[in-house]
Amino acid sequence: MSENEFEKFKEWSVNDYAKDLIKSKMCSDKDAYKCAEKEFNELLPMGLLTKNNYIYVIINHSLEEIGFIWYEKENTSGFICDFLVMQNYRNKGYGFETMKLIEQDAKDKGIRKLSLSVFNFNEPAYNLYKKLKYKEVENNDGNAIMEKYLISNI
Repeated sequence: MSENEFEKFKEWSVNDYAKDLIKSKMCSDKDAYKCAEKEFNELLPMGLLTKNNYIYVIINHSLEEIGFIWYEKENTSGFICDFLVMQNYRNKGYGFETMKLIEQDAKDKGIRKLSLSVFNFNEPAYNLYKKLKYKEVENNDGNAIMEKYLISNI
């Protein structure tokens, strides 16, 4: 991801997360953008150079930018922080294929388990993760925490 692409990603990510915070009633309309921006900056204090964070532009076979995915690594665990397939590219298999590629990328980086958080109102995303065999391990405050072991514990 280039610095220019990162700026586009940051703008989308903060705005989208602010909308989700409002929709889930976790933040007021007035405070949502500030909350989302603060959290983004805390998670990526060095931007693209933040250690153990991997941010990718999703590109289709026609070389069109169709979304973004970001995950962080801590020891042998990973957490998907943000994932977007643009609206007009949804329901075409890109989300499924991107997740399979990210799972392999994570395994290559020594990650044994990937986790993520999905808002309860986001049924399409929840269903995608279930299809990919992610298991719900917690559900509170309008969020489901899901995880998948990429490498079984032997």
